[in-house]
Amino acid sequence: MRLDLLLLILVPVMIAFGQFLFKMAGKDLTGNIGRDLVGIAFQPYFIGAMVLYGAASFLWVIALSKTDISRAYPFMASGFVIVPILGYFLLNETLNPTFFFGTALIVAGIVVVSFA
Repeated sequence: MRLDLLLLILVPVMIAFGQFLFKMAGKDLTGNIGRDLVGIAFQPYFIGAMVLYGAASFLWVIALSKTDISRAYPFMASGFVIVPILGYFLLNETLNPTFFFGTALIVAGIVVVSFA
């Protein structure tokens, strides 16, 4: 597999798992903004999400150095598919038929762009 294509797939997956970690980090928030800001800074899920986002950013720069941004950026839309699926499997969230229809449109768009 070409490096650019591998990174175009890997980065949105990393971002999606980062979103899952952000969700987990937010479970213990109290609503007190001051206390929450301080507390979350040392929360392991939050730190993990930030590490994932940081690593993904570096990999994204490498991906962009190897392909046009107009071709690369639509791959980020795969996060709109991956995050709800993670929510379904890891957080017991529900998915409805509209989600699956929208997902099909997103995947079709990514496939079309990947052949451009």
